[in-house]
Amino acid sequence: MTQLAPELLQRLRTCTNLPSPPAIAMRVVQLAQDPEIDIDKVAHAVSADPAIAAKVMRMANSAMYSMRRPSTNLHQALMLLGLNATLTLALSFTLVHTLRRNQTTGFDFTAYWRRAILAASWAKLLAANAGLRQAEEAFLAALLQDIGMLAVEKVWPEVYQGIAPFQLPHGDVAEHERSRLGADHCGIGAALLQQWNMPQLLVRAIQHSHQPAATDVAEDERTLVTCVALSSELSEVWLQRDNEAALRSIGGKVQQYLGIGQARLAELFATIGDQLPVAESVFDMRLFDAAQTAAILETANTILAERSMQALAEVHDLRLRQRSLEVENVELKQESCRDPLTGAYNRRHFEDALEREFQLAVRRDLALSVVFVDLDRFKEINDGYGHAAGDVVLVEVAKLLRQCVRDRDIVARYGGDEFVLLLPGCELAQAESVGSRVVAAARRRTIYLDDGRMLDVTLSLGIATADAQRRFRSPKALLAAADEALYQSKRDGRDRFTCYMAEDRQARA
Repeated sequence: MTQLAPELLQRLRTCTNLPSPPAIAMRVVQLAQDPEIDIDKVAHAVSADPAIAAKVMRMANSAMYSMRRPSTNLHQALMLLGLNATLTLALSFTLVHTLRRNQTTGFDFTAYWRRAILAASWAKLLAANAGLRQAEEAFLAALLQDIGMLAVEKVWPEVYQGIAPFQLPHGDVAEHERSRLGADHCGIGAALLQQWNMPQLLVRAIQHSHQPAATDVAEDERTLVTCVALSSELSEVWLQRDNEAALRSIGGKVQQYLGIGQARLAELFATIGDQLPVAESVFDMRLFDAAQTAAILETANTILAERSMQALAEVHDLRLRQRSLEVENVELKQESCRDPLTGAYNRRHFEDALEREFQLAVRRDLALSVVFVDLDRFKEINDGYGHAAGDVVLVEVAKLLRQCVRDRDIVARYGGDEFVLLLPGCELAQAESVGSRVVAAARRRTIYLDDGRMLDVTLSLGIATADAQRRFRSPKALLAAADEALYQSKRDGRDRFTCYMAEDRQARA
């Protein structure tokens, strides 16, 4: 955590008129950090304060937890809310009660709590919509994010003299505090909670409550910090409801940082409008009248709906451009991994695929077959008919090979008149069937040259299969085995396939 200047920190520590959490709050903090926590310990701690117990019951039966059965006793309420939510709510109730009791003279305490409770409601709602489990922690952090302002008013009352901090943009207030103290209420509030031995997650959320894009926060805490920081800005937009530019700006930020779109944000504004009376009831504080809330919601809905339509149009255009680029990228990728003459995959692509499929076969104990294919007497075709005829033959052989294998199999030109087939998940018997099919198809195929002449070709194949009975130490070893089997086919008279067998090799040796 960024440290305050030593003199500020010392003044904060020695000030005796600062509010401090009561014993029940500190007990709640201890429970929250106890790995052996259970429902009975929480029930005992909460029941020690009837006022807190009543508020927990009220929260459990409030609209915030609608669609669930009513709780008729404290134990049911605790089970409904869950341990984490109960601890967070109990702590927030105790701190609110203490801070209200210790409110300062001349400080607009009602404006302070209006902003705090509105921010807490926003933070919890944002966290829930962002899929964050720590929605209750976000609620408490947002509720207390401006607690440093109370400390400033107590310890350095001259800072707020001559200004109305709750009638200014919140960022301007923080800048004013830094100009006078060298620190703002975020850092001071974090130091105060550190002094109270509050959980570190809560301390960091308050420290960064003006930084939705804080970079020095752990990855698993970033979403919570973002929700708290955005809750501050959403509260300000709500409280300064005529600021249409700010409303458009916060809509973009919520989408950028949390992925919540404009239309969904408009729905969340309506949800906040429904939940505010609940929060007012729970915290015994009047925040807004119905007409004021309705005006805010109407403005927000209009602006966000307009922004949402604009965003949809922008997204549509962006998707069209993205699809065009994706098509171009696919075409370029295909060109880079294809043999330009035959359209088969090239050697580099085949070797990458062989490495990948070999590792997968080893991990999952799957079969993998490789088939080397060679054109018989191809040199004679080039010498007797010309290289153009040889190119026609290569193209036709590539077509034949693709017709004899599955869509998932890979047909590649390995070099010259050599092709290679990669058959993932193919057992030896299946590979033999492929070999037989290829040899027979070549015998039946007549190739027509551009000048009308006809050619008949035959193919020689070598097959190697890696499976439970035949292990290979590497992809190269598997490929070499297929190559060896190919040359055995050549030695045996061509126009056939041969399967690599380690025992045959030993016998020949």
